[in-house]
Amino acid sequence: MLYKQRTKPKQLEGLQSLARRLSPAHEKYRFIQEELYKIRAGFGGEQEYDRCMKEVHTDFPHAILHDISLQQNGVQFQIDSLFIAPDRIIITEVKNVADKIIVKANPTQFLKESQTGSRAVFRNPIAEVERKIHFLKGWLHEKNIQLPVTGLITFAHNNEILIEEPLTMPILPNYEAPAFFRELPLESPILSKQDIYKLAHTFLSSHQEYNPFPLTSRYGIHPAELKNGVLCDNCSNEQAIVREGNTWSCPFCGHRSRAPYEQAIKEYFMLIGKSLTNREFCGFTGLTCRHTAKRLLSSPILQKAGTRKATTYTLARENQD
Repeated sequence: MLYKQRTKPKQLEGLQSLARRLSPAHEKYRFIQEELYKIRAGFGGEQEYDRCMKEVHTDFPHAILHDISLQQNGVQFQIDSLFIAPDRIIITEVKNVADKIIVKANPTQFLKESQTGSRAVFRNPIAEVERKIHFLKGWLHEKNIQLPVTGLITFAHNNEILIEEPLTMPILPNYEAPAFFRELPLESPILSKQDIYKLAHTFLSSHQEYNPFPLTSRYGIHPAELKNGVLCDNCSNEQAIVREGNTWSCPFCGHRSRAPYEQAIKEYFMLIGKSLTNREFCGFTGLTCRHTAKRLLSSPILQKAGTRKATTYTLARENQD
């Protein structure tokens, strides 16, 4: 049974905004584009895994939770997908690599080989899963839950996989994952159906979504290096749209909107800071009238604190998710 759906990563939305507001001539533009491609591809592979997992129907009770983020001993760790069976928990690490995969032994190395024959090493997913198993076992121990934890690695593409020696955990294409779970050999059951239900809800209540913002700080980019203005949310126009009375108009696609500045507000918090002043809002959006800015900042997506020049705004809690 599915207990948690996957949602679009905050970092993906933030990188999309950062890429639009960064000049192609900026020294980190190419790196940000690569980061955006990597996060987008990873999310696509995870979505493909989720579609495959809809086929999982077992004779035993189970719980599936996608994209779980937990904390243990001050360390936040993210799990692509988690499967709770009566006798164990299985962590799945989903990879979106289209090339041929070669796994070398002593030491274990993962390489991707392109159609031209060029090879590149990529991060060992077994080590990634083992790290998450370590933290999850500690998290379970703190809650007095004794349950074996194992790992699974899947690839979003139907890759050719060459493995030199047997590995410590199985590697499969996404489409084989449903059969893997359906045919799972149950050993001595530890959890009842009710126990699985309770544990799934414990994971849900403990989930803490990873917050990578603000991205300028994360990637070492000065806020002044970003393009200001309110950008069109209907096209890829990277120039500011024009305010005409109570509406805003895009000179490229002609789209008109009454509140595109709300997206600009959210972008500010994704890219620059955790609080916002009238002056900062004017600087980010290109507005020249502080009275207009004050009226726009009365948006329900914001919470206000202080008075007069000391007034600051933060995102309302319901808009932080």
